[in-house]
Amino acid sequence: MTKTTSSHFIRAKPVTRYGLIAMFLLAAIGLNYARLPLFFSVEFIFGSAIAVLTLIVFGRVAAIVVGVAAAAVTVLIWGHPYALLVFTAEIIWLSWRWRPDKGFNLVQQDLLFWLVAGLPAVSLLYTYGLDINWQTSVLIALKQMTNGVFNVLLASLLILVLQSQQPTRRHLALPLTSLRQWLFHILIALTLFAGCVPLLLDARKLQAEYMYSVEQRMQLLAVNLQKQLQALRQPVNEADITKLLQAVLPDDSYGVQLLYSGGSVVSRAGLINSLDISTADIPEAGFSHWQPASISPLLQRWRQSRYVLVHPTADLPGINAIVLEHSAKEVMTKLEQDSARQLLLLVSFLLLAILIANWLSKAISGPLHRVALVSEKLQVNIASGAESDIPASFVAEYNTLGLNLRAMSRELTSAFNISKANQSDLVRQVDERTQQLQQANSQLEAILAAASDFSIIATAPDGVITYFSRGAEKLLGYDAEELVQQQTPAILHVPEEVQQRAEELSAELDQPIAGFAAFVAVAERKGTETRQWHYVCKNGQKVPVSLTVTPIIDGGAISGYLGVAKDISERNRNEQLKNEFISTVSHELRTPLTSLYAALRLVNSGKLGVLPVKVMSLLNLAERNSKRLSRLINDLLDVEKLASGKFQLMLEVQPLQPLITQAIDEITSYAEQYKVSIETEYAAEPLYARIDAPRFVQVVTNLLSNAIKFSPVGASVTLRLYAYDGGIRLDVSDKGQGIADDFKPRIFEKFAQNDATNTRKQGGTGLGLAISKELTEKMAGKIGFNSEPGQGTTFWLSFQRYTEAELE
Repeated sequence: MTKTTSSHFIRAKPVTRYGLIAMFLLAAIGLNYARLPLFFSVEFIFGSAIAVLTLIVFGRVAAIVVGVAAAAVTVLIWGHPYALLVFTAEIIWLSWRWRPDKGFNLVQQDLLFWLVAGLPAVSLLYTYGLDINWQTSVLIALKQMTNGVFNVLLASLLILVLQSQQPTRRHLALPLTSLRQWLFHILIALTLFAGCVPLLLDARKLQAEYMYSVEQRMQLLAVNLQKQLQALRQPVNEADITKLLQAVLPDDSYGVQLLYSGGSVVSRAGLINSLDISTADIPEAGFSHWQPASISPLLQRWRQSRYVLVHPTADLPGINAIVLEHSAKEVMTKLEQDSARQLLLLVSFLLLAILIANWLSKAISGPLHRVALVSEKLQVNIASGAESDIPASFVAEYNTLGLNLRAMSRELTSAFNISKANQSDLVRQVDERTQQLQQANSQLEAILAAASDFSIIATAPDGVITYFSRGAEKLLGYDAEELVQQQTPAILHVPEEVQQRAEELSAELDQPIAGFAAFVAVAERKGTETRQWHYVCKNGQKVPVSLTVTPIIDGGAISGYLGVAKDISERNRNEQLKNEFISTVSHELRTPLTSLYAALRLVNSGKLGVLPVKVMSLLNLAERNSKRLSRLINDLLDVEKLASGKFQLMLEVQPLQPLITQAIDEITSYAEQYKVSIETEYAAEPLYARIDAPRFVQVVTNLLSNAIKFSPVGASVTLRLYAYDGGIRLDVSDKGQGIADDFKPRIFEKFAQNDATNTRKQGGTGLGLAISKELTEKMAGKIGFNSEPGQGTTFWLSFQRYTEAELE
């Protein structure tokens, strides 16, 4: 049913292949047991459909194994080996005749088998092997032929469905199917469905009417017998009952039996086969169809079967039930005649459907097939300048298509000749452009080679290194040939750093990040990312670098990534020396400064006596400056602890509003100095977060202090605390001049100041926001700002929200 020139067998490991074949074999056996009754004496089995599927998917040997195993089930079902022989011959014939590269139609091949070999073989085997009359044998042969063709059609339709699904077709390596095969199978399926459904419904209706008629006659006979038994004079002897029973029976095809309440026989007349007189069981009331289990084949068993009616007689003393039997031979004969007629109609309809489907599919697909054959030579004809002969068709659409293709062929041939004339000029232009590109590439190589202080590494989208500069070779000790097209940048990084960064990005971006994505995820979203990493040299030495990653965009899509790294070892050493110096100076100054500040406060308190006004003014100035200096030293110590990782936080779930109130109380006097008021807006319900209380107060104080310093005189600073989307947010807004755009990227850096001159006027060290950012992030929070020049600034904090029940 298919047409292809490639191998069709499923791509699978041997173990998987044999497992699937075993599944097909079990399915074939099971479907032969699960018979589908169509009408009287005609039951379909579907094991051979699985065998045909196996042929297409796994090949001939597997199909023959599955087909023989499925056919063997018929020995158990029907009690003779003849069906096994015929069904085995059928699958062998199909396996032999099937040629996927020839496009053979399996339905037609199967029909050919039955007409040539199957029908004669079944008729002879059943007539002489089972001693069945030739009319019945022919009907059985027609039934098996119809069953076989239906199975092949069913398998072919299933293969078409699987081929229409691209993943399934690719996994099972199914061959392509021609348009003719699609049309043939769809047309025959629709035609058979439209014609067979009414036929099957009519058959079932006739069978039900026959059964109902027999049941009604037996019911009337039972009721009449019950009335006559009631009319007998008492006492009644067995001879009278027997005589009555014989008189009531219409003919020899009937039998009657009376049962005592215990199940024993009172009297009987005629033939009774369904009851076992050795048992005392009373049969279940109602109408049934009894068949002798010891007789085979099925048609013979049905002819000797009997209809049984068990009629309960509660109003007859000593008699529990009347059992009537009637020979089913007459009904079976009618059903067999009807079945033969219906089967002949079904076979005729099947043959007609195959002929019509074959003719229509050929008529519809034939012109298109001829066009496809011509199109295979179209390229050669165009290249050689020859005209393509597109055949005409009696179908208007196909004929129009042929004319259009012929015209298109002429146009393409003309265009091809023109293109050949221009080819030499195009080659010249390409050569010139190639020389220009080579010159530009040489210049770029020279520029990259000159940048020996920088490590420049380019990668493909999947991370494989595609360029490794001389600066990278100098820094890392690798030759470019060792890494290009062979390694990813992972070999140059500390695995723990990469894993930690991946976890941070997974939490930040709310999606799993792993491996190479840890380097490029932010750059893809923001255009570039600069971050400190440690490179691992070839000798194992770890070098701190500042790495800038930028995606390479080509045609709107990312074609790779560029990483430029600078060795920051010297910068880190200078930073360390600076931090150590600050730490030493801060510790050395803190103790005397604390004593000095305490002494000044004591003197200014007046407890040591009244001093002149000018002296008091100088002492107050000294106290304020010592307090500023103390705050600077505390900030420096906090920065040193944060940088060295010695900063410890005690995180607890607690309400935020009391801590914010505490921060406002501490900053109120500072706000009064600048004549700035503080306004608050709190959520209606308490909001809880997991924080370190003193450090949270420190962060809020820093934000308020910053907002107060840069607010105009008489202005207000607004503090809002509210919940949003499972989180908590705190906004601190001022009405100052805002933050300049060029300063925004550096606002959270240490000692960073927006306007150094203005900052000196307002006070400040440039450490408050840097410390606030570090503390907020260590409490699993986020900090940020929104600002427009001339419109004020809002700094915000956000934390995960907790409930009161989670208080620690």
